[in-house]
Amino acid sequence: MSDHQEHHDDGHHVNYFKIYIILLVLLVISVVGPIVADVIREVTGVAWVATLLTLVTAFGIAVYKAKLVIENFMHLKWEKRIMKWMLTTSLLLMALMFAGISPDVMNHEGNNWRNVAAEAAVARGIDSGEEEVVEEDTAPAVEVAFDVESMFNIVCATCHGSEGLGDGPAGAALDPRPASFADPEFWETRDRDRIVQVITNGAASVGGSPLMVAWSASFDEGQIQEFADYVQTFRPN
Repeated sequence: MSDHQEHHDDGHHVNYFKIYIILLVLLVISVVGPIVADVIREVTGVAWVATLLTLVTAFGIAVYKAKLVIENFMHLKWEKRIMKWMLTTSLLLMALMFAGISPDVMNHEGNNWRNVAAEAAVARGIDSGEEEVVEEDTAPAVEVAFDVESMFNIVCATCHGSEGLGDGPAGAALDPRPASFADPEFWETRDRDRIVQVITNGAASVGGSPLMVAWSASFDEGQIQEFADYVQTFRPN
């Protein structure tokens, strides 16, 4: 193929526009797929069909995007055998990862960890009177007590740090950086009511950073009050 056939006069690859349209279509599918899966789950009550649709949508799009990259941007369009081996190996590794991880994730626990937040959410659902269908050979759910320190380390310390210093691993990449709860200047303009407001409705509700999201959908009022009390333990005397 000549250079004239391979490229337009402006130097762009001849397939760029086609690939752009394909990516737009894939974007629409990736958004619509999970929505359709939720509708199927609600209408039919068959969870595995919705889960399968979500997985096919996500992994199918990922595989096809990989194919586009390999064919058009890695100059391997004529190395079909190599491409097939790469895709096959990737799919096998992905299947092994899913098979090894998904049982622990779905059970909310593994050999060396427990998803305390998920267990607490299940317990809250049972306490609120929601009906739960339990098969005869299924063990009854165990209610998990709310431990504010453990929960802080799970959902808050990533940004705020386990000592409330604003030095969490994710906080380093944020702009603005999370404030230090141990800084006396922080408490010059904050009180307990403001802390409760921020945890409940997000920092944007008091004119702060939108990066601090609202937690009212994940925790009830009593638990948010416990979070506020725990944050105050970092306050200097």
